Amino acid sequence: MTASAPKAAFGHKGAPVPKAPAPKAPAPKAPAGPRGGRREVVRAPRRTARPAATSPVAGDLYKQDSYARSLVASLMRAQMGVTLSTLLPAAAILLAYPLLAVLSPSLGTDHVFGVPLSLVVLGGAIYPPMVLLGLWYVRRTERVERRFVELLKDRD
Repeated sequence: MTASAPKAAFGHKGAPVPKAPAPKAPAPKAPAGPRGGRREVVRAPRRTARPAATSPVAGDLYKQDSYARSLVASLMRAQMGVTLSTLLPAAAILLAYPLLAVLSPSLGTDHVFGVPLSLVVLGGAIYPPMVLLGLWYVRRTERVERRFVELLKDRD
């Protein structure tokens, strides 16, 4: 070895000696809280899963006695009645537009305030009644379901 080359440090039996780890920078201090003290992080304890809410529907309908079967059958009949009483007017409203277009060919050529009459009929005579029919349907189905739940609660 020459004098100008740096010498390596060797330990026992010629093995290189590991270098000491470099000193770490001090951990940053937690920012001061509103009162000037140290700020502490508080974590809420872990929440356990809540048990599923039991409704009177599930318990009574699993019994499968004649009363439960009749309740379910009456619910299904009521739902079918609500559905049919909504679908029939909806079909009538939707079928009225093509029928009107066939009976009145001027529907495609006439204009009202610069807007084609066909768009006025669609926007004013078709969509608003359909929206109202949808809202009516939702109210009636919710009423049927409330009555069904009340029947189950009265049974208990």
